[in-house]
Formats: sequence, structure tokens, C-alpha cells
Amino acid sequence: MNQSNTKIAIIGLGYVGLPLATEFAKKYKVIGFDINQSRIDELEKNNDSTIEIKSENISSVRDNLNFTSNINDIKKCNIYIVCIPTPIDQFNKPN
Repeated sequence: MNQSNTKIAIIGLGYVGLPLATEFAKKYKVIGFDINQSRIDELEKNNDSTIEIKSENISSVRDNLNFTSNINDIKKCNIYIVCIPTPIDQFNKPN
């Protein structure tokens, strides 16, 4: 697999997924997927309410980075990275 045909899906655009997506987008085509449409809407405007990534860092890779909440948009990716929260119990221990 070479750089030109690599298409990466980052599933979950939280404090791990968004920074990962922006880093990969420096060299590869990336689709950032999240089920939260409000999150997608803010990222489309290069705004990260979690303050993990600055607006200029998002906008600098937008040629290679797209955001979506439509699962069909990631079907043609050939690498999938899942970045979802670890489930925890009432004592904040991983479940």
C-alpha cells in the first residue's frame, strides 16, 4: 500500500481521534467520522470545542481531511482506526 492509495478512517473525533486525524492528514487522505452531528458541524468550521487542536492546525490539513457523521462515507477507506472512550464503572475503573 502506498501513500497515494491510502485512505484512513478515524472513528471518533474526541481528544484522541481529532489529533490523530490531523496528524495523519499531513500525509494521507483521512475521513474523520463521529456520530455526533454537532461535533461534525463545529469541525467543518475548523473549530474544536475540546481545545485539543487549534483552528489553524485543522484548516492547514483540510485538503486531506474531511469530516462526516454518515457511515457510508467511510466504506471506501482501507485503514480504520477506532478512537472511542473506554467504558468505566462507578469507580472510574475501566470496565
